[in-house]
This record gives sequence, C-alpha cells and structure tokens, in this order.
Amino acid sequence: MTLALGTEIPSTPADGKVDTIWVPTIADITKPKLTEITAGTDISNYVTLGGWSCEPSQDTISDQRENTTQDYENPGRKKISGPSVEVIDNTNTEHSEQNVAMDTLTEGAEGYFVRRYGKDTSEAFKADDIVNVYAVRIGMSSKVAIAANSVLRSKVNFTVKAPGWAENVKVTA
Repeated sequence: MTLALGTEIPSTPADGKVDTIWVPTIADITKPKLTEITAGTDISNYVTLGGWSCEPSQDTISDQRENTTQDYENPGRKKISGPSVEVIDNTNTEHSEQNVAMDTLTEGAEGYFVRRYGKDTSEAFKADDIVNVYAVRIGMSSKVAIAANSVLRSKVNFTVKAPGWAENVKVTA
C-alpha cells in the first residue's frame, strides 16, 4: 500500500494504555495462555510514568568478503539493556498495605513480566491480545532520590533469563 503525500496517519495516546502484569509461571512465552496471565499480579498502577526500562537490541555480524569493496552485515545476538522498573514504594507509610509491587518484586524472585500496549488498562485481557513477555529474575531494588513534588519510588532491577523474551505474541485461550 502506497500512501499519498500528506495522508494523515492517526496515532494513539499512550496514557492509560499500558498494562504490566507479574506472572509466576508461563509454559511457552511465545504462546502465553490467558489463564496464566490472569493468575498473575497486576502491578500497572505502581509503575511510574517512564519507569519501564527494558530495551531489546541486536548486534550485527560483520560479513566482509575478499572479492568486493563493500562490507555486509547479518543480524547477530539479541540482548536487553538496562532492565529495571520504577515503582511506587509505600514501605513504612500509612499506605504500606498497598505496596503490591514492592511486596511482589523481591530480590531473587523469578517469573515473567507481561506488557500489553494499546488497550485501556480497565479492559480485561483476552485471547488474541498482543503482548510482550519477559522471563526475568528480580535483582536488588534501590530507593529513587527524593525530589520536590514527587512520590516515594524504588527502582527494581531485573535480569532477563532463559528462555528470554518474546515481543508481539498473541495471548492464547
């Protein structure tokens, strides 16, 4: 499909359209089951704006040939850089009963982050939703520096472990 110059392309505001679920068990990250996701813990309301940091990238493999003046490349190893999530931290406050993210994402915990983009967070997950799944091990957490007009937050580090991650996969029934 070719677009005519000046064709307006709609965009979707991101506000209120990202879910983050902590799931203890997923049998196949390329085909997460609806029952697995709904058995998870919704930490969406704890993740701060811009607090998700998990950037997949791919190295390149140099493919130089003796008989050409050009260099070629092939896709190489994939990796995740800077994996962490910044969350509201109500530890020791009058809201400490509402501290699900900090209580769930404890150092050494293993599980899966499931992220869904583009649907209102009030919408329940359904089969055929498109999600990203990350197999992770939780690392240390650290308090985020206090700033004027801010809330108490912590940065929770994690590492991606085998079987890795799967992006843009369909939820199965």
